[in-house]
Amino acid sequence: MKTNLVFNPFEKFSETSLAVAGASFILFSVLLFWFSGQSNDGIYHVTYQSGIQLVQAIIEALSYTFLPFLLLIFAGKMVNPKTRLVDILNATIVHRIPMTIGILLMQLPFLKKVTDAIIKAAQTNTLQQLSIATLWISTITSLVMLALLVYSIVLLINGFKTASHAKKPWHYILFALAIICSELIYRLGIYPFLSERFT
Repeated sequence: MKTNLVFNPFEKFSETSLAVAGASFILFSVLLFWFSGQSNDGIYHVTYQSGIQLVQAIIEALSYTFLPFLLLIFAGKMVNPKTRLVDILNATIVHRIPMTIGILLMQLPFLKKVTDAIIKAAQTNTLQQLSIATLWISTITSLVMLALLVYSIVLLINGFKTASHAKKPWHYILFALAIICSELIYRLGIYPFLSERFT
């Protein structure tokens, strides 16, 4: 079914195809973040950082890719000892694709203009002076970004399910714990270190 192709490509494509697609987008995201001056201050959160160095963008990409991978492979092995590393890795890198597309969309000139206007208004306490058009565009953009984030999580869940044959509620509790822990480790440990090291 086409819905399975969209929401669970791990059952339809070969592991090589998934790995190439995921790795290509990870590489593209590094260049995109470096070019656009954006940084991942969380596994699933992006912030502006003017003058971000290419090395930092690379280390961030490796961190927000392999940290969830390591915790998810641990969870996957607890669910099913036969869980393969390559399947969890593919799920981890492929699920970043929608978020990378979202960041690319944010580089559209009219969206950048809206974002800059909102940031400036927030800094000068003049949010009430923003135009209705700016607010509507901002709202729609936020909803699109939220949809892409949800889609990413769905891809990761389905990838984990396919890789480990997760079925029971406690399997998904392990999945959730792995993601929450990876977010906390990255946000509270890795990102502060990188931010201090490269600024």
